[in-house]
Amino acid sequence: MNIRKAKTTDLTALLVLNEQIGMLHFENAPEAFIKPSEADKEFLKHALSDPSRLFLVAEIENRVVGFLTAFISKNEAIPFLVRCPICRVGTIVVDENCRTSGVGTELMQACSRWAKSQGAAQIRLEVMAFNQPAQHFYEKLGFKAQSHILCKMLGE
Repeated sequence: MNIRKAKTTDLTALLVLNEQIGMLHFENAPEAFIKPSEADKEFLKHALSDPSRLFLVAEIENRVVGFLTAFISKNEAIPFLVRCPICRVGTIVVDENCRTSGVGTELMQACSRWAKSQGAAQIRLEVMAFNQPAQHFYEKLGFKAQSHILCKMLGE
């Protein structure tokens, strides 16, 4: 397995993976997610060209089987929150045919190394309540719940 920086030539493979995670989220939480669309292509192109964002891919036999995006943020405005740099994982997705094969773990380890090199003191991410397999994966990596995001739909 090879973990490397994503390139614009990876866009087609990234869109396939993005469709997988996008449909999973749409099917399980349509109140929060829309179906994957052409807009995803522009979003990924922008993410690929953003120098402040980590964008990694995992390859097996020259085939992209996963990707991870992350960025560093630092609280400067809210006095009661820590001010240390925090690595925030935006997306991590592993091809549905490669899950539980170590791809996600390798991507998260590479992210951890990058975060440390950027001076981050912690990594944070959000995982949807319906996504129990992802929650178990993160717990195995040492993540603990820090908060819960609650949602109430308002009638028309």
